Amino acid sequence: MGKVFGILALICGILGFIGWLIFGLLPFNLPFSGFYLPGAAIVFGIIGIIADESKGMAIAGLILGIIGIVFILFILPLLVIFLIVMGLGGLF
Repeated sequence: MGKVFGILALICGILGFIGWLIFGLLPFNLPFSGFYLPGAAIVFGIIGIIADESKGMAIAGLILGIIGIVFILFILPLLVIFLIVMGLGGLF
């Protein structure tokens, strides 16, 4: 059963890692919606590590989920501030 959690962690990690580009910059998304997929990747990754003997996909999903959360918390606000300072804030 743990392989399912590893696969889910990897899928959620990949979608969460690149999903901010699709959904994070759109003005009509839900509040904190950028945290759903990386958060799910972290939860499924931890469960996959505990429940499975082959832990590769679960670890990869966990790492991508953590990178996605860090990106959303630190790098995306810096990008928005940079664009506003440079005068391109009208795009948002």
